[in-house]
Amino acid sequence: MTEDLRIAFVTDLHLSAVRPYYQDNWELVLEWIEEEKPDLVVVGGDVVLSDPDDDADHAFARKQLDRITAPWLVIPGNHDVGENIISGGKGQKKVDEARRRRWLDHFGQDFWRNDVGEWTLIGVNAQIVNGDGLAADEEQKTFLAEAAAMTPDDRPIALFVHKPLFMDHPSETDVHGHCLELDARRQLLAPFAGKRLVFIACGHKHQYRSFGMDGLLHIWAPATSSINFPPDVKMWGLREVGFIDFSLGQGERLGRVRQRLVGRDFLFRHESYIRNLEYGDVMKAPPVDQRG
Repeated sequence: MTEDLRIAFVTDLHLSAVRPYYQDNWELVLEWIEEEKPDLVVVGGDVVLSDPDDDADHAFARKQLDRITAPWLVIPGNHDVGENIISGGKGQKKVDEARRRRWLDHFGQDFWRNDVGEWTLIGVNAQIVNGDGLAADEEQKTFLAEAAAMTPDDRPIALFVHKPLFMDHPSETDVHGHCLELDARRQLLAPFAGKRLVFIACGHKHQYRSFGMDGLLHIWAPATSSINFPPDVKMWGLREVGFIDFSLGQGERLGRVRQRLVGRDFLFRHESYIRNLEYGDVMKAPPVDQRG
């Protein structure tokens, strides 16, 4: 019997050398990876604490990823390269070529295709999709068309993005930075028409959620770093810290997906909104944690 492919999906690490508020959880994640030895680790973005222009945090985050004792791949999030131009939250830095270049300089690529076992994994820079004239958007669009075309129709595909495609329904248009806007999600999914796209995994919301719609699984990984927003704010999933341990079927089980939430029992349940309430923004908080 062919063994399942085991992939750890970790996201929203929010790492920083000078504001290491979530480094304790990252150390625990690294220990888990060392002990469990997954075939691959996929990092789903927001590897830096908050500011896409903070070069030192990018350099520090890269050093932290290099500590992973398994093969790994990474995609950027909004805190790494900036928010989506059209649907990004108000007052937040938007993605541009300079911010994307900073990512490329530190991490090497922002979208990729990788065949692992009998699966094809595709990682996407969700921040540049429908990028309102960004050259990188056209580059990625061409890449996705070619990546889908070269994948046999019966080969299972897993797609990794930072943001959810939608919150309540694929037709929604009022997104407020929570997810991809309608045109972006249509653009992202178009190359996979007729292909065996099995699931889409994302982060961004710091919540765990998994559901199926029209034959496609949508799996939201929580953050390894913290929980966002007070408990009275609307949540779509489980308000928890952790990450996803995937077992992807191969051989006679090809295409089967098993996933479990890991970390609730050993990661610290940091509440990031408390610090934001105190300082207004995490980047205005003290350079080191000054808890008594």
